[in-house]
Amino acid sequence: MATKHADVVICGGGVIGLATAYHLAQRGVPTLIIEADAVAAGASGAAAGLLSPPTLAQLRTPFGPLLQSSFDAHLALAGHLPDESGVDYEFARGGMLQVALTDVEERTDRERVAAERRAGLPTRWLDPDEARSLCGWIDLPIRGAVLPADNAQCDAYRFSLALLAAAERLGASVRTGRVTGVARTGDRLTGVYVGEELIPCGTAVFAMGPWTKAAASWFQTPVPIEPLKGQIVRVRTSQPAPRYGFGDHGDNYATPKASGLVYLGTTEERAGFDISPTTAARDQILAFALRASATLGEADVIQQTACLRPLSADGLPIISPVPGLQGAFVGSGHGRKGILLAPLSGQLLAQLVLGEQPALDLRPFDLRRFSS
Repeated sequence: MATKHADVVICGGGVIGLATAYHLAQRGVPTLIIEADAVAAGASGAAAGLLSPPTLAQLRTPFGPLLQSSFDAHLALAGHLPDESGVDYEFARGGMLQVALTDVEERTDRERVAAERRAGLPTRWLDPDEARSLCGWIDLPIRGAVLPADNAQCDAYRFSLALLAAAERLGASVRTGRVTGVARTGDRLTGVYVGEELIPCGTAVFAMGPWTKAAASWFQTPVPIEPLKGQIVRVRTSQPAPRYGFGDHGDNYATPKASGLVYLGTTEERAGFDISPTTAARDQILAFALRASATLGEADVIQQTACLRPLSADGLPIISPVPGLQGAFVGSGHGRKGILLAPLSGQLLAQLVLGEQPALDLRPFDLRRFSS
């Protein structure tokens, strides 16, 4: 059974798919977004929403321009997306201090700061008293902290909703269903299947998070994406929040949010598609909070979340046409940086859909790198 034709179908209602729908809507191209659960029900809604520009070391990699340009795009979007969408997604400048706990970490951080300042970045090294003046919650015996050149944060779920609302105002629509395959005539995409229903379309963007790997059999080309489970504990304290949160050199962090909650994270778990919160992860995260801060140690636990981030085989996102299948594109594999990378990823995917020259060199993110 075939349903009404759609010019462009976005498979996946996470932040990458929604950003793509937003940018296409801005260009006068309405889309049909197909989401298996609810919009931003996965990692896009559970993420901490931390936005950091790349370090100097990252800038010198193929990933660097994408990281920097997408951070800049966030700053620009914050000036108009709330008005376009009617959604305040609590964007704010300021974010995280990276604390050094050992001699080795201090030496590494001081070298990083020196290198970045030589390159013209206003990164700062803070002594312990300076660090605590920005985040008075830190009770760890720190050697100091790095204050990045710039950072910001937002409510990831509300950011996703803002992208959707702005796109819907310009003609985008959403339906619930699970994409199960594609229709093709030769090397040309002619539709996508939702269950057994065919939705005819000439173009589709596959942005289904870790579930994008299922498309490998549809495309007849490798799509090596695996789920990376992450858990966060949300707590509420009785003390006023500082402007900055803090994190260590591992996966531990504490970041105050505009809602009044504090997000404590996180984990990186290879657990397949198991999305259940675990006691072990909660205990691990809260142990850091108890060790790091008396204020956080006394906080009330409000919620524990778990999500599956899409991680590609080489850690770089996939922003690419599908080789051998005209009209099909992939936007996935962004790992823990999906919220940060969404604005530019959506713009780049929209440019690919429209047949335009992408704003960045996409060769490092081409799907064909896994076949060569």
